[in-house]
Amino acid sequence: MRALFAALLFLPAFAFAQVTLTTEVYKIATVQNEDGTVSEQWVAAEEIVPGDKVGYKISYQNTGTEDATGVVINNPVPENTQYVANSASGAGSQVTFSADAGQSFASTAELVVEKDGKTRKARAEDITHIRWTLPEAVAPKASGSVEFQVRVK
Repeated sequence: MRALFAALLFLPAFAFAQVTLTTEVYKIATVQNEDGTVSEQWVAAEEIVPGDKVGYKISYQNTGTEDATGVVINNPVPENTQYVANSASGAGSQVTFSADAGQSFASTAELVVEKDGKTRKARAEDITHIRWTLPEAVAPKASGSVEFQVRVK
């Protein structure tokens, strides 16, 4: 028993990876540029009404002392909104989607739904959840972000 206790005393302190998430919400405004072109800007979401486009930025940071491996960020598409096609992104991440309330995930090319007894390719309005998988470890103190857009119903 003493040998076990002595061995435990000399073990290094446990170090852990801990990833924290912060979500920011923006209204996406259409802006006329000086050259006549139109672009979108993410601005403070002070007032949002049906028809508005809204952007969600999810920031992550490893606040632990070890590399965080196998990091997966799951986010539901908010109620009363519709996912904007091709808007989910995140540097270095693999993005997959769910059309069944987060039960299964696939790329948009592979995602299917059953409607009225028929199987068809999922459309943007069918997306219920978005998943970002980070294939690389997130080092201690490292951070990044992922994002997506919706249109308010």
